[in-house]
Amino acid sequence: GEKANQVQYLIDKERIKKEEMFDGFYGICTDLEASPLELIKINKNRWEIERCFREMKTEFQVRPVYVRREDRIKSHFLVCFLALLVFRLFKQEIPGYSSYESIKTLRQFNLAEISAGDYIPIFQRTDLTDKIHDSFGFRLDRELITQKYFKKIYKQTKKEKKYAKN
Repeated sequence: GEKANQVQYLIDKERIKKEEMFDGFYGICTDLEASPLELIKINKNRWEIERCFREMKTEFQVRPVYVRREDRIKSHFLVCFLALLVFRLFKQEIPGYSSYESIKTLRQFNLAEISAGDYIPIFQRTDLTDKIHDSFGFRLDRELITQKYFKKIYKQTKKEKKYAKN
């Protein structure tokens, strides 16, 4: 119970050496009764969920939300979830690009209507836009995109939907 007049600090260099073995590793503390491999798999899935939430908050800008009624909250969540689902499917189809780069490119994928039903592209063509065109089987970087071409794309999606059912 006496107040110490002198303070002495010691550095345990042996302890530091032992702890350095774990640099770059993450520890997990859990009450789950599972094998280490199962715990690693569970933690990896948790990381995917965290990444999805981060993408929704940063890339999709879903916050802040100014809704109070339960039906509107659920609707907002559903729209966000569907956007995330579609985006995840898109990223599986077009791998190798960051979420930021993919969303930025998709947002700049604009067309300008020059006459009733006729459009011209007003986006810059890049490797990513070319991969999108190739993967999805239609081109929006043509000199003129007519209503007839849009109907052709629409019919093509109907056929693919029909084949998917069989």
